[in-house]
Amino acid sequence: MKDHQTNHNDVLTTMCAVGRPLSMIVGPPQRGVGPLPTARLIVDKATRDRIVIFDPSLAPHLRRLVRSADVRPWYCETPRYLIVLTPEWMAATFGAGANATQLWERCPPLWQRLAPAAARYGSNETWWSLNIRDAALFAQPRIVWSAASVAPRFALTEPGWLAGPGTCHAPGSFFLLGILMSRQAWRALTIECRAGNVYRLLPERVGQLPVPEANDADRATVESLAQRIATLAHERAVLERQFTQRLVKDFGPPGATPGVCLERWWDLTFDALRSAITERFGGDIPARFREQWAAQHADAVARRVALSDTIALAEDALNTRVERLYGVAE
Repeated sequence: MKDHQTNHNDVLTTMCAVGRPLSMIVGPPQRGVGPLPTARLIVDKATRDRIVIFDPSLAPHLRRLVRSADVRPWYCETPRYLIVLTPEWMAATFGAGANATQLWERCPPLWQRLAPAAARYGSNETWWSLNIRDAALFAQPRIVWSAASVAPRFALTEPGWLAGPGTCHAPGSFFLLGILMSRQAWRALTIECRAGNVYRLLPERVGQLPVPEANDADRATVESLAQRIATLAHERAVLERQFTQRLVKDFGPPGATPGVCLERWWDLTFDALRSAITERFGGDIPARFREQWAAQHADAVARRVALSDTIALAEDALNTRVERLYGVAE
């Protein structure tokens, strides 16, 4: 145990000698937006579209919201939006005496979403008016991560996206994404952030991670690799989702979900896929379509394998480059 701790200390000492803490480079990381007065301020795309179609001027006030579950290794996808009606917007739109009636008259679809929560608040209380501290920070891409995780899950957001409850964030770039997603950075974070069976990646702890100095060539290489991996990881996720959706659409009843087995269709042989469809939806692939589906399944599996292999090679190259920057390359 003593030797293990000594090795940990040596790793951190070596990393600190060649870099400065993340918080000194980009500023202190922060927690995501929250807590919210009501979950009804979070809406799906269909609700967002109904509100914006009725009142297009509200479009800038429904902002993409990245929740903890939306953060994947290298990328994030979010189907949710946060209704952001700031006190400044309320005052400029309705004057000092803003109330629910004015909000209803301006956009009934918006108020229909918020009305069920209104009973918990006073009639003159503008509880739906959300004040996001330093909202201008989100105008630029941010590195975002889950505050609790069992594996490295850092991603770079699009400009304007908000980091939601359960996440943390810091100013971002593909260079920093590559550093944070590297094997060496995760090794350091697991030393400092372990809490039982998970890692508590609190802003102040991640902010202490040393970021290595890098010349222009090394920085460009790390940036290029990180951007390529992020693109490939997202492409793989789209492939997985689209094939899963086709399975559910073609073989499941309305409103069906794929279940755990079919969500990992790439791990199944075609015969196992047929069995999983039968077990989940109560019917096999019709005989006249089996040859077609067998070919489509094989093609999708092959494409996913190719993407995964390419990602693995790029991650190996990235890890080697970052370890050299930290001075710990074997």
